[in-house]
Amino acid sequence: MRFRIDSALYETVSDQREREWQLALTELNYEADGEPPTLTLHRRADGGVDVHIANEELIGVVALSFGLLRRHFREYRRVIEQLVRSTSTGTKQMETLDYAKKLVHDDAGDTVCDAFETCLTIDHSTARRLFTLIFLISNELPETMVTRHRHS
Repeated sequence: MRFRIDSALYETVSDQREREWQLALTELNYEADGEPPTLTLHRRADGGVDVHIANEELIGVVALSFGLLRRHFREYRRVIEQLVRSTSTGTKQMETLDYAKKLVHDDAGDTVCDAFETCLTIDHSTARRLFTLIFLISNELPETMVTRHRHS
C-alpha cells in the first residue's frame, strides 16, 4: 500500500506545516510496499479524516471522525505541549514524556487498526504512524509546536 494526502489540503497550509506533513508521510510510506491500494487522506468538516482506499477506482472509505479520535488528539497534544515547556528539564522528565507519547500512540494505533478492520489490514506500527499524520492534518497546532511531536 502507499499513502497520500489530498492535494487540496496543501493550498491552505504554511511551508513549515507542509514540510512536517511530508516528513510524516515519508516515514509512513518508508515501510509500505508502494503497491496498490493507495490510501488518500481527506480532512473532514468535523476535524477528522476520511481515508479513501483505491486501486484504479475507489474501493472504500474509512471514516476517522474527530469524535472517534478526540481523546487521542487531546492526550497527544497535551504531551507535545509538555515537551515544549520542558525543553530544559532533566532527562527523567523527558523519559516520562517520551513514554507518555508512546502510550498515546499505542492506544491511538489500536483505534486506527479497529477502524480499518472491515476493509483492510493495517499493522499496528503503520497505524501508529498514520495516527501521527492524521493528528498533524487535523490539528491547528501553533507554528512553534508543529515539529515538537518528533522531539523528545
